[in-house]
Amino acid sequence: MQDYLIFTDASADLDVEFAKAHDIGFIPMQYEIGDEVRVFNGDEPDDVVKVFYDGLRSGKGAKTTQITPFIYEELFSPYLEQGHTVIYLSLSSGLSSTYESSRTAADNLNSKYSGVKLLPIDSLGATGMMGIMAERLAFNREAGMSAEDNVADIIKFRAKLHGECFVDDLMHLKRGGRIGAATAVIGTLLNIKPLICLTGEGKLVNFDKVGSERLAVKSMRQTYEETADIDSNAAVYICDADNAKMADLLESAILKVNENAVIRRKALSPIIGTHLGPESVAIFYLRK
Repeated sequence: MQDYLIFTDASADLDVEFAKAHDIGFIPMQYEIGDEVRVFNGDEPDDVVKVFYDGLRSGKGAKTTQITPFIYEELFSPYLEQGHTVIYLSLSSGLSSTYESSRTAADNLNSKYSGVKLLPIDSLGATGMMGIMAERLAFNREAGMSAEDNVADIIKFRAKLHGECFVDDLMHLKRGGRIGAATAVIGTLLNIKPLICLTGEGKLVNFDKVGSERLAVKSMRQTYEETADIDSNAAVYICDADNAKMADLLESAILKVNENAVIRRKALSPIIGTHLGPESVAIFYLRK
């Protein structure tokens, strides 16, 4: 196995047991709920995340904080000093400035240390999509691929991934600037469930709407059936914002399409849940 380290940030809903077994580290991210500032490390149990969503349901406001270049330098310097090259998989540049911050840190650190590098990757994704990429990074390393070749492989691979979700409350998207106030109010009154996907530029767009969670699950199952590469051994990630009932239904629907699917179940991190809100359910997989 090649001697370099792999990290992703806490917004990646990477399966924790996989991360432990394959030596993938998490970079913590800060968020606020009500008046309380918290740090999410990426490996917390689901009951910790549930407390966050209960807070949102009770009316507490939430927001996230960007990682600065200085923090990245502080976090990664010790590994470079020890002689390790580091790959870092970042939340999409279309959703956050964290990738740009990590690039700035990399420029500074790579000019300071010789023989090793910090290699940031813009995932152009989030949550379980990053989980799939992190798993591939680990498998590539274990197959003997160099750090530079691994980065190049993931940059090609990310274009093959699909991610979509439904949200329950449009007001969270309004606060995040994804939709207008009038649309949010009308949609909430009509109980519309928007379907959202990640674009090739790593941005969230609303591409459809349905009248119920079950119809949203039906739509997601149909899209999977039409577009998924069911011959791939890449995992399918299903992530939910404290909505196990609909996540269970989606998992069952996917297994009816592809009984051999390797499904990873994760709670949506507070970093992403801040913007999507409670009850959201997302799916991520490799396309044909």
